[in-house]
Amino acid sequence: MHMTAFTNNRFRPAPSPNDPVIAPFVDDNCNNSIPVKILETVHEEHSNGYTHTNVTDDATTSSSRTQTKSSNFSFKQVRRNITKQFSLDDFDWDAAKERNEQIEQIALNDQGLYTVPEGKLEKAWLGFLRTLSDTFLIARLAIRLMSYLGVGGTWVFKAIRLCMYTWLLMPGFAQMFFFYFLSSRVIRSVPYGKKPRQRLDIYVPKHHWKSNDGLRPVVIYVTGGAWTIGYKAWGSLLGRRLSKHGCLVCCLDYRNFPQGTIVDMLEDVNTGINWVMQKISHYGGDPEQVYLVGQSCGAQLCSLTTLLQAEIATGRKHIFGGTPRWDPTKIRGLVGVSGVYNCADLRQHFNQRGLYYSLFDRIMNFQGKTQLKALSPTYVVHGARYAHLMPPVLLLHGTRDTCAPLHNATQFAKALLGAGIQVSMKVYDGETHTSPLVENPMRGGTDKLMDDVLSMVKGQEVVTVQYSLCPGFLVSLAAWVCPF
Repeated sequence: MHMTAFTNNRFRPAPSPNDPVIAPFVDDNCNNSIPVKILETVHEEHSNGYTHTNVTDDATTSSSRTQTKSSNFSFKQVRRNITKQFSLDDFDWDAAKERNEQIEQIALNDQGLYTVPEGKLEKAWLGFLRTLSDTFLIARLAIRLMSYLGVGGTWVFKAIRLCMYTWLLMPGFAQMFFFYFLSSRVIRSVPYGKKPRQRLDIYVPKHHWKSNDGLRPVVIYVTGGAWTIGYKAWGSLLGRRLSKHGCLVCCLDYRNFPQGTIVDMLEDVNTGINWVMQKISHYGGDPEQVYLVGQSCGAQLCSLTTLLQAEIATGRKHIFGGTPRWDPTKIRGLVGVSGVYNCADLRQHFNQRGLYYSLFDRIMNFQGKTQLKALSPTYVVHGARYAHLMPPVLLLHGTRDTCAPLHNATQFAKALLGAGIQVSMKVYDGETHTSPLVENPMRGGTDKLMDDVLSMVKGQEVVTVQYSLCPGFLVSLAAWVCPF
């Protein structure tokens, strides 16, 4: 893993004038004096934002990273993860019910009444019905989507590989299924607007409802999905892990094509961010510590919304994709994971991978025209005069990413740097488009993606150790057949 020369975001010390010039790429394991927190997360019930930590120097950290590179899969741990969700001992439902009633009256006062579930099974059943409704909607939209894609060999082959990928990782997905529907730490499908799919999931730390916990830092996560198959539940792996370490995580859902175009997606993301800033304190989140994380096309949406809001804040009006308005200075950090930042240059690349010209141009359509450069953060940031309004940006990208090639992230980083915006970029050696988000958490051990997000949130370098959700050989096979 390497860190590029443009490294100046808030959780790293600013270079002094006497510092030597840094080469374009510097080994990440070089010795320095930055303190590092090591969070041992062997069992979920032992980690609720209060995990015992040891502060070490970087040499010790390098050793720790090597020793905890992977984690053995345990059926005992799987049984613990599943049966734990049926236990009522870890959550005060009376207090949660009372608190939820107060929350929903505030957050949903103009969107109808909200019925608070009386018990865990009822909560799971209602959540299942909402998710089932979303699934039927997505299935209908998928049928419409096929009319644009056709039934060619490329998509049939990708569909087969996706099915194989899912089945190989089923031991881990099964545990996440139980967690998502039965855990008391997941508040599903909270409306943040009145339009279709304007819903979000909230992942809270285990002891969130205790009055002495205080407000938690907030991570807003926007999933990927090639603008066509994104869904808020795709963020459950990251939401679960971050919430175990004291963060309150909001996973936004948004309209996909053909239900909406890129302008609708930007509107949904803007609406969701605005809702979080106004309402998250009712859920125990700190509106002064909000971080924005996007993956794949979600990174494009997060970057675009932040850039457009900063431009509006300078006095520009009538900018499409910039409504509703929110204050970009309230965002403490922006993280792009395997992001798409240059739609204009990647159009031919996407066509070769099955996202055909006809479909991609319809997605990136505004007022009857395809607006690829206007929807590419790399081009939008050129000549920007609002660096003082932008949060620090951290770009995370794998060298083996074939969906969104590495060079498109490097271009964006240089464009941000040229505009005077604080930016860091980490290159993950050997990582693909999905491995930081799915395969690595399934395998267990150290988790580079969560380490980097937590480092930005906590203000110092963090190393986490996760237990395995799936046997390593199945994860390796899944990575081999992955269609992304």
